[in-house]
Amino acid sequence: MTCSSCGMNLGPDVHFCTRCGAAVAPAQTWQPQPGPAYAGVPVNLTYSRVARHLQVLGILWIVYAFERTVSKLVGLSLLHGFLSGRFPTPRGFHFGPTGDLGLTAFWPAIVVSLAFGLALSLLTSYALLTKQPWGRIIAIVAGILALFHPFLGTALGIYTLWVVAPGASGAEYDAIANNATQR
Repeated sequence: MTCSSCGMNLGPDVHFCTRCGAAVAPAQTWQPQPGPAYAGVPVNLTYSRVARHLQVLGILWIVYAFERTVSKLVGLSLLHGFLSGRFPTPRGFHFGPTGDLGLTAFWPAIVVSLAFGLALSLLTSYALLTKQPWGRIIAIVAGILALFHPFLGTALGIYTLWVVAPGASGAEYDAIANNATQR
């Protein structure tokens, strides 16, 4: 402890300075006071990178499923209209004797592709939003397949792989999924 008047070093229990006689106040140390405790508020509020992005990612997969289905249905109806002769075609462009370029055999494959894409997108969304233990694997597979669909699919695939593909993200996702299944 030091005297505030003359600056002389003093002992810990001295009330007056021995050099100048000034009263010395004991040094007070600041100690933090505990804050109020609120019932029902979790103490640990740390969020991982994966936890912050899971809900957004799940919602984006629903949006992607809707956009992909609507755009494919519109494209298929326009293609069907052109191939069936309901829309005019350029001069000299002939579809052959049946008028459909022989694409009638591909319609079942197109419908199966549409249904598979819709089911995979919705399953990925469900798995991420409900934090299923197998959701990370489905999200990685769906993210890789989405990379081949220009613009929205590519962006969503990159975002999905950025969130769930790294090894550290796998450990975080497993912890989140285990915590969600224990509730």
